[in-house]
Amino acid sequence: MSMTKWAIVGTGYIANQFASGMQVVEDAQLKAVVSRKKESGKTFAERYGGAAVYTDLEEMLEKEEIDIVYLGIPNDCHYSYIMKVLDHGVPVLSEKPMVDNMRQLEEVLTKARKKDLFLMEGMWTRCFPAVKTAKKWIAEGRIGKPLTVHSAFDIKPVMEEWQPWKGGIKHAGGSLRDVGIYSLAMAYLVFPQGPKQVYSAMEFNGEVDESFHMMLTYEKGEAAFLGGAFNQISSHVTEIVGEFGRIEIGPEFWHPTTATLILNDGTTEKEECIYPATGFQYEIQEVQKCLAAGEKECRYFTHEESRRITALIEETRKGWGIYYDADI
Repeated sequence: MSMTKWAIVGTGYIANQFASGMQVVEDAQLKAVVSRKKESGKTFAERYGGAAVYTDLEEMLEKEEIDIVYLGIPNDCHYSYIMKVLDHGVPVLSEKPMVDNMRQLEEVLTKARKKDLFLMEGMWTRCFPAVKTAKKWIAEGRIGKPLTVHSAFDIKPVMEEWQPWKGGIKHAGGSLRDVGIYSLAMAYLVFPQGPKQVYSAMEFNGEVDESFHMMLTYEKGEAAFLGGAFNQISSHVTEIVGEFGRIEIGPEFWHPTTATLILNDGTTEKEECIYPATGFQYEIQEVQKCLAAGEKECRYFTHEESRRITALIEETRKGWGIYYDADI
């Protein structure tokens, strides 16, 4: 079996979740870890298979033979790290949001194209079987013409589990970029053409948006009602409503185990996929398929979708008066 050799940059919560998912992918190998602190890197490497440990990204890229680098670090670090990895001729899977603005996005996409390398914004949700099933039902016309999407990623973490940088300006945080991007991605799953009008409201914490609500309207009267928050908890089931019925993705739509089709006459159909580990294995498997096939983007979350969502987020937060250093 041919192994795909991965390097993980970062040793925090999301990097641990990713590495845990990797452990159930037989042809994935964690070859190297990059951490700010040697000790945390060693602990991480020992937990997930004894990979080589580095505190310098470029040293790792020069010394290790890596097939792809995964970035699980704060938002504002993504752009510079992506550019460095691509410059070394190595593909990248970056946590979302991949970059801070459209200027940076076009630069990383241009770099990947010139280097002829795979690049993906890590919207892992699109790779789950339940989401693929929902997309198939829509394509088959099972609910008829889609009319509305309801999707909110609202959380209220306890202080011991909170990552303060997510709610601050320094690391380009905010609810829209951190959790709201998942809700937006569900809207684009159903209405890939993008909205005609965008209406939004947000609660400001003095630096960034602590919560937001958004309505997207489309050319023929369709609508998406979206939300994201760090200070409240709502339903985590995404609902897609059409002429003939609706689809529910949950119980937490960003890493779902079920997709349920409920027709207007009461007929129901349920697809359930209870998975081991964290679920990141689905994204890892799809990325490895892309690499093996020589593809430069993932069909489940394309570069064009990254463009459209990044542009909407940038326009919205500028309308709120929220700017990051990278925007100036």
